[in-house]
Amino acid sequence: MRVQKFLSKNKIDSEKDLTTQVELWAYTIAKHYSISLLEVYSMPPRLFKQSLVWAMVGTEEQNKQNKQNKQQAKAGDREMVKLDYSFLDWEGAE
Repeated sequence: MRVQKFLSKNKIDSEKDLTTQVELWAYTIAKHYSISLLEVYSMPPRLFKQSLVWAMVGTEEQNKQNKQNKQQAKAGDREMVKLDYSFLDWEGAE
């Protein structure tokens, strides 16, 4: 299938790949905002880009929350402690 083949790639090789990428972005927006693809394709380019960014951020945050909920469910009554390793990135920046 064309979509599966595209998703397994790490880069855009052709005009067909670019078209598939835009279709994926349109689907992402439509799903996030519960609107039709026709409404997405009718958006001005700037609104399309802005909507895509927020849809992607929202999806990422939802995935993080789902992962956290799943871990909490596995932990049961035990207390969960979230560890912050961001200092590792900070030390390398100097």
